[in-house]
Amino acid sequence: MIIIPQTKGGVGKSTVAMQIIAPFLYKMHGKKVTYIEIDDENNDSKSFTRTDIVNKRMLGTNKLTELDELILMDDNHEIIVDVGGNKTSTLVLDEIKKIGTYGNVKWIIPLGDGELDGKNAIATMKKIRKIEQHPEKNMFFALNRAISMEADYIEEQFINFFGHKYLNSDSVICDFVENPKFFPVKNDKVITISRYLGSTVWEMAFNNTDFAEKAMQAKELGDLASARKYLFFRRMQIESKDYTIDVLYKIFSQLEKWIEIKK
Repeated sequence: MIIIPQTKGGVGKSTVAMQIIAPFLYKMHGKKVTYIEIDDENNDSKSFTRTDIVNKRMLGTNKLTELDELILMDDNHEIIVDVGGNKTSTLVLDEIKKIGTYGNVKWIIPLGDGELDGKNAIATMKKIRKIEQHPEKNMFFALNRAISMEADYIEEQFINFFGHKYLNSDSVICDFVENPKFFPVKNDKVITISRYLGSTVWEMAFNNTDFAEKAMQAKELGDLASARKYLFFRRMQIESKDYTIDVLYKIFSQLEKWIEIKK
């Protein structure tokens, strides 16, 4: 089971869950995985109406005991749990603390580059440390909305994670964890557009529709409106492939070394 909590909302938990972890597990298992969203207020997964890589399930905070058996039985990471922010993450972490994780859980903590994002990531990490025997081994951080994938730029953008020798920062992740595992998630318009299309970037990249051919056919029929539409989708298809190769596959490579999948 892969659980994605953060005590602050708006840090990109659903982006990490659906755009990264879901396609990674689908690719590794070769079949749909279970995606559970726990959030009584916002159901971000509803945006993904056309995805074919997960079976979605909503779980209210009044039914958290259902996680007990799921954690025990999912020893091959076929379940993703996307946990809402604020009180929801606290409730879920308190519930899991009661039963333990049996070595079956990997944790991914997302954060943006804001100061509060970092402080809440630290608070979330501290709660996980009270649950896990080896928290640093089983914990990854997702640095969301990275402007660049260059290492130097990432370090200066995410001061709340790395700290900075010339700038004051009260407390950062690296103050608490030596060499924390992390991956940056590059911000890109294809992420936004994929949500409007109800899909994921990875699925857009591997959509087999020949939009170039459709654009040519529309042009021959004199239907320029349709031709422009297909050209737009062709561009999005190519940009999604580029994002998949340049960003997603690099993250997948890191996750393969971290998450043991029994094939």
